[in-house]
Amino acid sequence: MSATSPLPATVRTRRGPHLSGLTWLIWRQHRSAFWTGLVLLAVFAAFVVTRRSGMVADIDAHNLAGCVYESPEARCEEVNAFRGRFYDVMHYTGLLVSFVPLVIGVFLGGPLLSRELENGTYALSCTQSVSRTRWIAFKLGVPALVTLIGTSAVAALYTWWWQPADTLMKGMYWYESPFNNVGVVPVALSLLALVTGAAIGMVLRRPVAAMAVTCAVAVAGWVGVNVLRPLLWPVREVTVDRITADYFGSPIPLGHLIPNAWPTDLPNKSYSAWNLDSGYLTSSGDHFTSGACGDFTAASAKCLKAHDVVGAWAQHHPASHFWPMQWVMAGLLLAVTAAVTAFAVWWARHRA
Repeated sequence: MSATSPLPATVRTRRGPHLSGLTWLIWRQHRSAFWTGLVLLAVFAAFVVTRRSGMVADIDAHNLAGCVYESPEARCEEVNAFRGRFYDVMHYTGLLVSFVPLVIGVFLGGPLLSRELENGTYALSCTQSVSRTRWIAFKLGVPALVTLIGTSAVAALYTWWWQPADTLMKGMYWYESPFNNVGVVPVALSLLALVTGAAIGMVLRRPVAAMAVTCAVAVAGWVGVNVLRPLLWPVREVTVDRITADYFGSPIPLGHLIPNAWPTDLPNKSYSAWNLDSGYLTSSGDHFTSGACGDFTAASAKCLKAHDVVGAWAQHHPASHFWPMQWVMAGLLLAVTAAVTAFAVWWARHRA
């Protein structure tokens, strides 16, 4: 062979980034799930770009930038019509996005380790100068990296779509959708679902059983996260001494007195606040359940007077609590993820 002859194909140097070793093996094992996720992400990106461009054009066309729901400004009269055009699609898309951690946990995490343990193929890796610790690190690390990148992209897209309309949707972002779909929370939820499914699969060693149990655990965890959410940050309470004898016997029901008759510094006049609870206030400063006397009408006047009701109170999270609560929630989820990962590594080293 002359000095200028090309190298045979079998000895040519492979240029550019490429996978090798355990990384290549794990990619090959789960490439169908990874590619499916990539295609779905591309479809979602195209959908969000299209919807957002139409929404922003609508905001510009009706001069709604900076408006809030039920704003007294004349130019903001179209806010309710705007909600009718865009709220449902944004809300229900958010509900679909909420299932992403569940899908990752069930269909990627559940079979991730259980299939190899059921078939015994993990033993082959451990006979090729690969320690159990290294095997579990790659088995969890590669899917976790893909999950991190993919869910970060989904969360970023949904956040980007939602932000131009946040003040127009009357605090929509306090709901499960999109609170669990924007910022860092969906990423942490997805990582936790992945490692939880993998850990369950490692213990059960049966893919179908692991997927079923992971689904049940994920649903229970989702409920728990939303129960915990109001407690993530100190709640603010405001009171108002507006209820006097002049209001007793008024035809205005309680539902109209609260929120419409209160001063503007109360949370239900701030449409980006999350109202948690409200009720009556007695002259001694005690809370009195708002429904105990029924509606604020002539029929309830005697009851309200008997309990010495002079005002009202409300507990809420203002808009400024949103991002701190996001980070606290994400921190808790990642702490649990680290604990579950440590358990999976321990189990792989001593019990697998």
